[in-house]
Amino acid sequence: MQTYSIAHNRVRAIFFLHGAAFSSWVPHIPLVQERLSLGHDDLGGILLAAAIGVLAVMPIAGRVADRFGSERVVRYSGIIYFIAVGFPAFMPSYLSISIAMFALGFSGAFLDVAMNANGLNVERAKGRSIMSGLHGFWSLGGFAGAGVAALWFALPIGNEYHLPIVLSLFLILHIIAQNGLLPDKISNPNEPINKTASDKQQADGTVQTKERHIFLTLLPFGVCAFIGQFGEGIITDWATVFMNSELSSGATMAAIGFAIYSCAMAITRLSGDALVTKFGRAPVLLTSSVLASSGTFVIAFSPHFVVAWIGCAIAGTGLAVILPLLLSAASKATGKGGGSVVSIIAATGYSAIMAGPPIIGAIGEVAGLVTAFALTASFLGMIIPVYLLTMRQRLQIAGNG
Repeated sequence: MQTYSIAHNRVRAIFFLHGAAFSSWVPHIPLVQERLSLGHDDLGGILLAAAIGVLAVMPIAGRVADRFGSERVVRYSGIIYFIAVGFPAFMPSYLSISIAMFALGFSGAFLDVAMNANGLNVERAKGRSIMSGLHGFWSLGGFAGAGVAALWFALPIGNEYHLPIVLSLFLILHIIAQNGLLPDKISNPNEPINKTASDKQQADGTVQTKERHIFLTLLPFGVCAFIGQFGEGIITDWATVFMNSELSSGATMAAIGFAIYSCAMAITRLSGDALVTKFGRAPVLLTSSVLASSGTFVIAFSPHFVVAWIGCAIAGTGLAVILPLLLSAASKATGKGGGSVVSIIAATGYSAIMAGPPIIGAIGEVAGLVTAFALTASFLGMIIPVYLLTMRQRLQIAGNG
């Protein structure tokens, strides 16, 4: 149990560092937009490059994590990720930023899938829900990264020094933290290490049927993950731009709004496992959908950036536990964990978090960002009918724990 506790703390640290690195980049988005005089559609285009990077990695990330061990994939993809995050802010042209954003999306998604797979393995080894708490540490990292960025922008220090310094620190901490991750084989002690030829032939004979059954079982989870992550991607990449361009907040006040959003997510996620245990997965999921939609509506129609901060807090509370709840429930509903579950859910959810922003960029260019955010708020409410039509029985199978 002590080994599992150490591994739990190490994977918490990986989640924290991933969130801190990404949120350190987010406040630079409006600065890049201003520096290169990009329109909303142009900005959406470079964000699309990151989405393509995410989509490119999704078919292989789960398989690689299961084949070589999620702890190994975390180790090497993390090194690449913490280097890649710093490049987009310094690229001199639209093409170079797009290439850098592709690398950011690819490496970030690879690490994301691997660390979630490792988290599910630790959850299975410990025998209790931990995924919401792990995502809470991601949000704590997001809050810390955004808070440091807001403080940095307010001080008389060059913004160009921010990312190189903080990312160098994150890279060192990642190398230290990945040392104690739980190997996948330890989380599956009952699985035979050496299989005979007949065992393998029998497994191969049923794998297609099992994969088809798992896909159909996980499809509603993936749809809800897409909706939730679509909203998270919009607020992550566009809330600071919205406050800066529509509400004249300035870079510092916009960064504070994103920090509030990250803080709300962190607090909710850290208490998410307890909320699921007490109230059940279904009530928590439905309440999350209502809050996420309501908060995004508040942002969309805010008369002042302070009101938008309130919307960020509400939306952050609503979006916080949707993905970790779905990952944990999907693992229990199918009896599988690790990369196999994460890759299927992530193929829809994580593609949405990257694909949503360029879609909203195109809508914002044509109809304005207020309309784009209002449409996002409406879309977030669609989790409720998806649950009513397809997910009641599956969440009952998953239980509350």
